[in-house]
Amino acid sequence: MTNLQKIILSFFIILIFSFIVFCISSFTNNSSLFKEDFFVIKEGETLKTVSQNLKDENFIKNSRIFYLFFFLSNDPRNIKAGTYKLSSSMSIFQIINDIVKGNVVKEKITILEGWTINDIANYLEQKDIFTKEEFFDIAGESGLNHPSKDFSNEFEFLKSKPSNLSLEGFLFPDTYYVNRNDTAEIIIKKMLSNFKLKVWDNVKNKDNFYNNLILASLVEKEVRGIKDKQMISSILLKRLRNSLALQVDATVIYAHEVEGSNSLFDTSIDSPFNTYKYPGLPIGPISNPGIESIEAVLNPIENNYWYYLSAKDGTTIYSKNFEEHKYNKYLYLR
Repeated sequence: MTNLQKIILSFFIILIFSFIVFCISSFTNNSSLFKEDFFVIKEGETLKTVSQNLKDENFIKNSRIFYLFFFLSNDPRNIKAGTYKLSSSMSIFQIINDIVKGNVVKEKITILEGWTINDIANYLEQKDIFTKEEFFDIAGESGLNHPSKDFSNEFEFLKSKPSNLSLEGFLFPDTYYVNRNDTAEIIIKKMLSNFKLKVWDNVKNKDNFYNNLILASLVEKEVRGIKDKQMISSILLKRLRNSLALQVDATVIYAHEVEGSNSLFDTSIDSPFNTYKYPGLPIGPISNPGIESIEAVLNPIENNYWYYLSAKDGTTIYSKNFEEHKYNKYLYLR
């Protein structure tokens, strides 16, 4: 190798090394400009758009270099939409790796048994995931004439739901991990899919399922503990068979809430959810019951009682007739 060739080779080595150093340095900011924040890639965004957004939001210095490195190392179609937690100190390779693998931020949300749709909407708004209105637009709102979006073609169990009602009863209580940019519809579908997996797919006799779900929503709000739930399920089913008013306090409370009433507990409120005023089941579920309440309705414990009440200490007191029930109310609720 001649001296000239050595000089030329050295020049190219220095040039390549300088280029690599430049490229790597282009993907980090100075420590004085350190930034750590969420970065959102929307569905369908191109590599060019993502590269520019990363620069505009000060995660990288040079969008063209990012574009080049991504293009040379990956198929641009491998970009995964979602919300990412990035910092300006991350290297080009770390950022690309996160975007290609879809290492999106997932937030844990816990929907409690017995919550209504309004409760869920308030919770998700407080978590700053989206507004109540966005949730109501898809799930509907608790009460009458606040219908949900129609998902009956995707979920068979919704075919029995009246079209003028929300998804009350079907939003399965559980812990979910959601992407920060998940829409209300995406999260609601997760809940419905979970309902299918945990409930619908395990119910052998699906006849009268919607009525059983309504009854489970009452049981969920009335009592805790599987045995008491099974006992009360039997009592309520017996009252239904004998055309007696259910007289479930939780339905009156729900009726006042959805009617926007400021009155105290009033069993005369005119609402199709009020089981004191109208015999039979309410028009729809009054909560989103957990699996325990649903199983209690499907597997009630037969008994000789017709009435029950919850004592101040939470104990459930059963009565065989109305006179005994009145005495127990005096004894345990005074």
